Amino acid sequence: MRTTIVFASVLLGGIACTGAQARAVDLPPRKPGLWEVTLHLPDKRIPPQVTKVCTDAATDARLFKFALNMASGKCNRTDIQRSGDVVTMELECKPGETTIKSHIVMTFASDSAYKIDAQTHFEPPIMGRGESHVTQDARWAGPCPADMQPGDMIGPHGVKTNLNALAHLTRSPARTGPRALVVDIG
Repeated sequence: MRTTIVFASVLLGGIACTGAQARAVDLPPRKPGLWEVTLHLPDKRIPPQVTKVCTDAATDARLFKFALNMASGKCNRTDIQRSGDVVTMELECKPGETTIKSHIVMTFASDSAYKIDAQTHFEPPIMGRGESHVTQDARWAGPCPADMQPGDMIGPHGVKTNLNALAHLTRSPARTGPRALVVDIG
């Protein structure tokens, strides 16, 4: 089964552009186990999107490596600063014809909770949108349940995939631009 996952460009751009630099800045580690990540979109008619992710240090390291590969040659500005438990990122990436400029603030409450606030500008606009403001709240929910292993992710619609299989991530031939990705999940 193939599932098309449309990522918010700001989040993909932020993750992709920060892979190498995040290590250099030394982000606070996440506690291993089950994480609940809630994405709040600017359109208030759309309810918050909750994703559950089972993670460990090895999975986080693989995701950083994947992000580094995705960012290769696409980001010309990655200014990342850490002050205590707050990480601020100024990013400028061009994953296609659109330049994406993001201001992202990650606030870590502990190894079991963090918040991301991302403001992004698209030039030219993507699908008629030139600006985006999203927030993401993440909290450790406990150990991974027996039916999940590190890398398993259950998306807002209940689809389960394993992030460690991101090697199968490819550009969708049916869609263009930085927003269309296909994940082959079996």
